Parts: sequence; structure tokens; C-alpha cells
Amino acid sequence: GFLAELPAALLLPTTADMLTSGTRFNVAAMNALVLYVAASPVAVGSSPTGAAQPASGPGLEILLKLSTDLDTEGRYLFLNAIANQLRYPNSHTHYFSSAILSLFQAAGDKDLIREQITRVLIERLIVNKPHPWGLLVTFIELIK
Repeated sequence: GFLAELPAALLLPTTADMLTSGTRFNVAAMNALVLYVAASPVAVGSSPTGAAQPASGPGLEILLKLSTDLDTEGRYLFLNAIANQLRYPNSHTHYFSSAILSLFQAAGDKDLIREQITRVLIERLIVNKPHPWGLLVTFIELIK
């Protein structure tokens, strides 16, 4: 089905494309997919406060599937695509913050996934300030 074919669909089609971009993955498609996954839950607002909660639903299933099925390089790019959405206070940022926390929790004993999530967040925090609000809030929640 769709979920089984998704990781392969994010690969670049030709070796020339891979050599040109420096990666095997279509980063633009990955960024677009991550953004698209949140579009419906954020627009609908699936909680009483109007903030979309990714605790369940097809969007979270897609994110969970990619976090486990992609290889190390693909997962790193995927987590960066999510971290790119951690910005100022709004329902969109709340969705992705909750999604990262859900991915971290769902990783369970898979330390590599947890390490990559932490790495992506820390890489963004060690650069010069100012840091996006959503990034700070997500990292604080993650270390609690």
C-alpha cells in the first residue's frame, strides 16, 4: 500500500540527480510531504483549544512509518523537515512539536531514532541566537 511504498517514493530517480544534490533523497518532496501531512489536522483543529494533536490519525502514522523505515540519512533529512516547522506560537508549530515528542516516545528502545531527534534539535540550538520559539519549547519538553 501507500505507506509501504512511501520511503522508496522519496528517493531521487537517477544517479545523476543523486550526484548533483549530494543525497539519495528528494529533499524538496520530503519537505513538502511533511508540510502536507499537517495541513489537514491543523486546518480542522482537532482539539477543543483549536490546536491539532498528532496523538493519533493518519498523519502521525505516516510520520511514524517514515521515522522507522528510512535509513539514517533519510531519517536525518526527514527530522530536519519537521524541525523546519518549529517556529512561532501557532497550531502548526504545536502540531509538529507534538509530533516530534510522539516520535521520540514511540521510538521506545530504538536509541538511534531518539539520538537523531535529539541531534537535530541540538544542532539548531547551538547556533547563534535567536532560536525559534517552537524549537525551544520542543527541546524543553523533550528533556523533561
